[in-house]
Amino acid sequence: MTEVSPDTIQNGQRVLLHLDPRRTWLVQAFSDSKSFHTHAGIVEVGSIVGKKFGDTVTTTLGDKISLLRPSTIDYIMKSERRTQIVYPKDFSYISARSGIHSGCNIFECGTGSGSLTTYFSSLVAPNGKVHTFEERSDFFEIAKKNVQKAGFSDQVSFQNVNLLSAALPESYFDLAVLDTGDPWLQLDLVHKSLRGSAFLFCICPTTNQLEHIITSMEGLFADLESVEIMFRRIEAREGKTRPSMRMIGHTCYLASGRKLNKAEA
Repeated sequence: MTEVSPDTIQNGQRVLLHLDPRRTWLVQAFSDSKSFHTHAGIVEVGSIVGKKFGDTVTTTLGDKISLLRPSTIDYIMKSERRTQIVYPKDFSYISARSGIHSGCNIFECGTGSGSLTTYFSSLVAPNGKVHTFEERSDFFEIAKKNVQKAGFSDQVSFQNVNLLSAALPESYFDLAVLDTGDPWLQLDLVHKSLRGSAFLFCICPTTNQLEHIITSMEGLFADLESVEIMFRRIEAREGKTRPSMRMIGHTCYLASGRKLNKAEA
C-alpha cells in the first residue's frame, strides 16, 4: 500500500485559501465539492483534493491562490460568532504571562463564540482540559461547533450553566479566565478553585469594569497587572514601507493576578 504524505490534502480536509492577508477563505475540500466563488475568480474546490499544502491554484480570472494548512488562529478568526471575540493579541499574552502548557487545567467563564476555548485547548492538549461555562444556550451551541471544527472537542468540558450554580473542585485549576460583565461576583468561587499562585485573568471592555475588578482582587491576588494591547501591521514593500492605515486598537483591558492562599486564623 502506498503511504500518503501528511502534506497531501485529503478528502474532507479543511484548507485555507489565501489570496492576500485580507482575503482568505476556509473551505472543506471534498472531491465532489462545488465551485467556490470569490471576487478574484472561481476555485474548483474538488480539484484541491490530492494536492499538497503549500501548492497554488489559479482562479478563472488568473489569480494565484495558495493552499495552506489552517492554524488554530485561522479556525478562530473564521469561526461563527455572535459576540465580540477575544483577539490573538490578547489571548497570546494571557498564555505567555500565565505559562500554560500541555497538561494544564483551565477554567473559563463566558465561553462566547469559543475563541479562547479553542486556543487554550490547543495548548493544553493532549493531557490537559479546558472547563468552560456559558449561561446562554445559543452561544453555547455555537461555541461547541467552533471547537469541534478546529478538532479540539476532546480537550474541552462544556457546561451550559450559570457559574454561580456550578460545583467546582478546590485548588485544582492552573489558570482561570473570566469574560463576564461582573467578574467581581465570581471572585470568591474562582479563588477557591485555583491552585496557589495560579493566574486569574479578567477581560474588561471598559475602564470602570477594570477599576472595579482590580480593586476587588486586592488581598486575594498578588502581582496585579492591567494592560491594553494594540496590534498594527506594517506594509513592507521595497522603497515604500510604512505602517498600515488600519490597526486593531482597543478590544479589551486585561486585568490579572496570582492567587494568594488565605492566611489561617
